[in-house]
Amino acid sequence: MRKQTTHITVFEHETLTLRQPLNSSAFDGSTLKALENYHGENGVPFFSIVRDGVRFNEYVGVIQVGPTLIEVLPKADKSDTSKTKWRNLLIGMLRAVGSFDIKSTSNSNLKIRPNTILDLYFELFIEEVEYLLHKGLLKQYRRKEANVTALKGSLLFGRHIQQNLIHQERFYVRHTTYDILHTLHFILSKTLGLLQQINTNAGLNSRIGTLLLHFPEMPEIEVTERTFEKIVFTKKNQAYKKAIEIAKHILLQYHPDLSHGRNHVLALMFNMNTLWEKFVYVSLRKHKPEGTTIAEQVITPFWRPIGGRFQKMLPDIVINKNDIDRCVVLDTK
Repeated sequence: MRKQTTHITVFEHETLTLRQPLNSSAFDGSTLKALENYHGENGVPFFSIVRDGVRFNEYVGVIQVGPTLIEVLPKADKSDTSKTKWRNLLIGMLRAVGSFDIKSTSNSNLKIRPNTILDLYFELFIEEVEYLLHKGLLKQYRRKEANVTALKGSLLFGRHIQQNLIHQERFYVRHTTYDILHTLHFILSKTLGLLQQINTNAGLNSRIGTLLLHFPEMPEIEVTERTFEKIVFTKKNQAYKKAIEIAKHILLQYHPDLSHGRNHVLALMFNMNTLWEKFVYVSLRKHKPEGTTIAEQVITPFWRPIGGRFQKMLPDIVINKNDIDRCVVLDTK
């Protein structure tokens, strides 16, 4: 039986401490201990450790610690504490900059009402895998070694002698096969298994279970950054790209609790400064007049002292009008 979910909502730069009542739930010692272990000696950019608690930095999103969801929302107006408003604003910004650039991203297409961006991410992944299963899973060629009764491919003589000294009716060969056993499906299967463990939204449980029931059994693999770097997307496997991108976020940001096995940590966090800068840039690009160019993060020579080198600046956004020999530099802060 799943432990009841605790949902805590804070705003960026706020501090969360023990015995601090939030949403009728306490931030308990086991959750703090898991966050301290996750932070470690090297630290993480999302929060810093303070006495009996944590202080969140300029990152927004969701950190799940076992059954506890800590939602960190942006907040520009200190007097406005409407969490629903700021949650919707965050989701809207992520969609605008392309973080949710997936086939079905409108609320009308989603089966549940997301309580956090983590729910939204999980459901978007489920939508993608449901689509792939309905379309039919992609097959790829791969090399395979096996002890078979019919000679095909290349005979591996050394292994053949070792394996078949008695069973002379068999052949140990290396041959090419065409099936669904490849890295893309290994990753999707691993992500589905993880979602079954960590999902706290009851509205998604049955869909995850149905996918696991219909998704073919795949071997368990260790997934690292290198696993995703080696994937090459082509016209043939392009339909997998969004599901793999979401799986990458989930799998690489998941940190299992190796000591007690209860308080696993999954962090889906975004730098608010970068997100806001990107949002302003995308919004300006969307509404730019004809004959205007808008560029982001362009290194520009600024000034040079006598006998010295040019000093450079990196403006957030530069706007140029083609018929005017001047530009507008924007600092999104």
